Amino acid sequence: MASAYIVFIRERSVDGDALARYSALVPPTFAGRNVNFHVAYGRQEVLEGPEADGVVVLEFESWDEARRWYDSPEYQAAIPVRQGGATFRAILVEGTA
Repeated sequence: MASAYIVFIRERSVDGDALARYSALVPPTFAGRNVNFHVAYGRQEVLEGPEADGVVVLEFESWDEARRWYDSPEYQAAIPVRQGGATFRAILVEGTA
């Protein structure tokens, strides 16, 4: 079974307070889940395409586990807070086996 990754690309921040609230809401959504943070707003250089404010890459054991986290009531409650703080792209992608 291949791992799956959710890539969050923060394109433009609009409300730092909302982003701070989102940052406090998200950690509990990972309770009991096997998730690895590979990237979390580290140093970046955009080589192609539009600029990005930041990037997060999460690894899950499988596509289904990534969807279960994203679709969970706990994370769904956090999404509007994130969207109020910035414009994001969220991409689910399957890794290689």
